[in-house]
Amino acid sequence: VQTEDEIAAINSAIGAALAGVRAATSTSGPGFSLMVEGLGWAGMNEAPVVITYYQRGGPSTGMPTRGSQADLLFAIFASHGEFPRVVLSSGDHLEAFYDAIWAFNIAEKYQVPVIHLLDKFLANMTTTMPIPDFSRVRIERGQTILEASNGAWRRFDKSNPISPRPILGSGAITWYTGDEHNEWGHITEDAINRLEMYEKRWRKLQLIDSEIPEEERAILHGNKDGDFLLVGWGSVKGVALEALEVLESKGFKGSFLQLKMLHPLPSRLISKTLSNFDPERIIDVENNIMGQAAALIAMNTGFTIKKYILKYTGRPMYVMELVDAVISILEGRSSRVVLSYGK
Repeated sequence: VQTEDEIAAINSAIGAALAGVRAATSTSGPGFSLMVEGLGWAGMNEAPVVITYYQRGGPSTGMPTRGSQADLLFAIFASHGEFPRVVLSSGDHLEAFYDAIWAFNIAEKYQVPVIHLLDKFLANMTTTMPIPDFSRVRIERGQTILEASNGAWRRFDKSNPISPRPILGSGAITWYTGDEHNEWGHITEDAINRLEMYEKRWRKLQLIDSEIPEEERAILHGNKDGDFLLVGWGSVKGVALEALEVLESKGFKGSFLQLKMLHPLPSRLISKTLSNFDPERIIDVENNIMGQAAALIAMNTGFTIKKYILKYTGRPMYVMELVDAVISILEGRSSRVVLSYGK
């Protein structure tokens, strides 16, 4: 459905999700800015909607034909108030296929909005890839109830973070509102109810963190006993893996830690992985100016990455410039390298 604007797009997707279908919308930075109020409504109402987010150069209209990784923190903290959401990132096209299904499963199982982050580098790229293995595909709809007994339901039952979800038209009578509400969905500003509802929603993050294996949320590539570590996400995966091969031919044996679920971050696995490397030889690699994933790691683990390779020209990273930057850091000539190759 082509809606008139991005606000209508997310609200239409949320309405479709409440009516029982798996619903998604897609956008880039300016459009996501408009969707944020709808995102908060989905958070308040535990609506399982998926947003595919193609990052492009910003701010404002920025560079609409160029790529970026500068919207990570925005995706995690967008909307006022606090509510759980999941943020995923794919490293290549085959991953994007499986991760789209994963996003829907998470959204419906835990009844949260899921933001699927992709770089415009991947969105605008052609590739040759294997045919997806459909034996790996599982559909999980969680406690979605397609047919229910007539009458009012405690849609937001506080006894569990995940409440049974009868869809609109199932026979159940449910209420949805943008305001805080009681178990039935009716508006209330009662202080104790607010505390219990706020914590009910927030406990979903703890549940997600405990139930989804950390090995699926962060992946270590390359030499497990490497003498340096690159940390990155999204389209950095491809160039990092190729750069590791070139670097090994030059006598530098390294690894790459790919972050796939950025929120909730697999903090325990990340902390364990980082502890196996010399802190002076851990390098954050991203397409933004501030090293947003490194900031996220510091926030969640207390570990501060000190070395950076960054690019924010809107052009993708190239293998030869990444290789040169890594060598410069490993040889002690730099601690922060800004890449600029490509016109």
